[in-house]
Amino acid sequence: MSEQPTTPAEVWKLIERADELVKYASNRDPAAAYAQARETLQRAAAAAREVPGAQQLVTQAERRLDDIAALEGQGT
Repeated sequence: MSEQPTTPAEVWKLIERADELVKYASNRDPAAAYAQARETLQRAAAAAREVPGAQQLVTQAERRLDDIAALEGQGT
């Protein structure tokens, strides 16, 4: 999905993609997986601020960004 999301469902798909990257991070280089997830969530948050009806998804994306920061702080 290289295009900018235009619906709340497309924003949610980005958040789900980031969740999958984090979920399977231990199967690959965790630092790379977390970096990809962080980029995906930042993109989702930015899109959610612009897409009508998706503003509440900003909170979801930001919460997951905090979770990644906590995981990285644990050295996991």
